[in-house]
Amino acid sequence: MTPQATVEAFIAHWNACDIDAMLALCADDIVYHNIPMEPVNGTAQMRAMVEGFLGAVERCDWQTHAIAANGNTVLTERTDIFHFKDGRRAAIRVMGTFDIGADGRIKGWRDYFDSQEFQREFAGA
Repeated sequence: MTPQATVEAFIAHWNACDIDAMLALCADDIVYHNIPMEPVNGTAQMRAMVEGFLGAVERCDWQTHAIAANGNTVLTERTDIFHFKDGRRAAIRVMGTFDIGADGRIKGWRDYFDSQEFQREFAGA
């Protein structure tokens, strides 16, 4: 699988809320950094974070507006939409950077977003 195809599959697994499939595409020592929050290190911490978040979510609809790959680095411009179990919805614009390791799994993932937009969207969600 190409680095871009790996990221596209990862996003599809988010949209399906399939944590196991999502984490299968990640290196055991992945560093996930939702900037400006603290980074998450390793798949165990990432699983705990994702399970906690998806516990309130009915479905995800991450829409990729642009994607570009340069070697093992993939950039995404997205709108991440979350539909909550109680009927509320939140959407945030995100620029993501994924680093793919030699084994084809995601070893680094950084998402950049406007923290004020995040607070506005998720305060109501």
